[in-house]
Amino acid sequence: MKLPQMQYAGDRRTQQTIQFGALQYGRGGGEGDFAQTLNLSSRLFPALSQRPGRALVQEYQNATALFAKNKLLVVSGTSLYYDGEVVGTVTPGEKMIAAVNTKIIIFPDKVYYDTASHQFGSMEASTSASAAAVTWTTGALKLTVDDLDLTDLFSVGQGLRISGSSIGENNKTLTVRAVSTDTLTFAYNSFTEGTESGTVTVAREVPDLVCICESGNRLWGADGDTIYASALGDPLTFFSYEGVATDSYAVAVGTDGVFTACGAYSSNVLFFKETMLHKVLGAMPSEYRIYDYTIPGVQAGSQKSLVIINEVLYYKGPDGVYAYSGATPALISENFGVRTYRNAAAGTDGSRYYISMQDMATDDWNLYVYDPMCGVWLREDDTHVIDFARLDTRLHFLSGADGGVWAVGQGEEEPFPWEAEFYPLDDTLYGKRGYSKLWLKVEMEKGAHLKAEISEDGAPWRQAGMWHCSRAETVTAPVYPVRCDTFRLKLSGLGRCTIKNMVREFDIGSER
Repeated sequence: MKLPQMQYAGDRRTQQTIQFGALQYGRGGGEGDFAQTLNLSSRLFPALSQRPGRALVQEYQNATALFAKNKLLVVSGTSLYYDGEVVGTVTPGEKMIAAVNTKIIIFPDKVYYDTASHQFGSMEASTSASAAAVTWTTGALKLTVDDLDLTDLFSVGQGLRISGSSIGENNKTLTVRAVSTDTLTFAYNSFTEGTESGTVTVAREVPDLVCICESGNRLWGADGDTIYASALGDPLTFFSYEGVATDSYAVAVGTDGVFTACGAYSSNVLFFKETMLHKVLGAMPSEYRIYDYTIPGVQAGSQKSLVIINEVLYYKGPDGVYAYSGATPALISENFGVRTYRNAAAGTDGSRYYISMQDMATDDWNLYVYDPMCGVWLREDDTHVIDFARLDTRLHFLSGADGGVWAVGQGEEEPFPWEAEFYPLDDTLYGKRGYSKLWLKVEMEKGAHLKAEISEDGAPWRQAGMWHCSRAETVTAPVYPVRCDTFRLKLSGLGRCTIKNMVREFDIGSER
């Protein structure tokens, strides 16, 4: 007697091929996404590979700033280095740096280094003369002081503030028309003639700018509630108002909050507060107009996070990283979930956005990289970057840990460890448990190591495979989880390994 056989109702051979995705700290991650990464890159997306190598260019003591203008400029303690040579002295501490034509401007010191003339100097200048040395005419001020050469201090077109005169109406700010050894000439009828009894001071002043940038061959910045621009082509000249196109510029805004950053974007200049954007439009002072927008701005302390890639401005706001293309900024860091960061500095290699920022909960530093082409975030390591600078298409950064200036993608450093912990994978379908088998296709360079670890249903990690190549080859690496509801996969290694794909064979079993 033959009894009927029960047919197997499960799906024995459901196969899934995983395309590697992005780092995902929050909820919503899927197969191919990562719970954590170390030293990975999206350069070979959708394959999984390691970050570019790094080459140490130079180490500095107590370094606080890095900038690129034809050569690398570094602030190390109180020394200013350009192309490895000391060119000036500054105060210790963090700096804001911008370049206008040949001059590199450094704040809050208000000093500059001219890369053409190799001159280092102060942006401000002043001199004083006692009453006996002062002669007023209607259009000029003569200062007869030993060892004083006014041409060493001031130049034509600069706005100079005159103060201390006993003739009250002569205390004003004017634009100098001519400069000789002992005489400053201004517009006719600028002064009231008379006998001086006070000590007269003439000064070229620069605002105490809290953020700076270059746009349209001018130095822009903000101090208090006022936005400033230098004279055209002369970052040393502010407060020159002659009604011409080369004038400097200043305007006060009435919005709440302090300015946190500024930057050039297309033909506009953007001034950010944490919840506000002030956009300056126009080609010359008589045409400048400011438009205000209530949008997520730049986080205080993250003024170095502004980077433009393919006409998109990326920056760190109070709630995450934003992409701005002229309209409303878009939040692109949802992957970080509830994690929050501060003190961000950023740079680009031309196609990817590198950002180093400090975790607000742990104070740990993390270096992340965002690839706009594939929308992928990955974590490289715990490098604290003080400044990024791009020189000759090569990205450099200044490390806060060792004071080293590193070049990204230059040469090949010693093999470094890497790791990819995948977002948890579900081994159930409609309440039925299944069995997964994973197959990795990996290109391994000579001497590279690869290790696979598995954790089922929250159990401790266990090694599921180890591979080593004595020569460059492509291997197929199997990984076998035991029966479970969910499991986690961690891949790690040393040396170059390109994981081209991962195939998952998923067999559906019973509900128990």
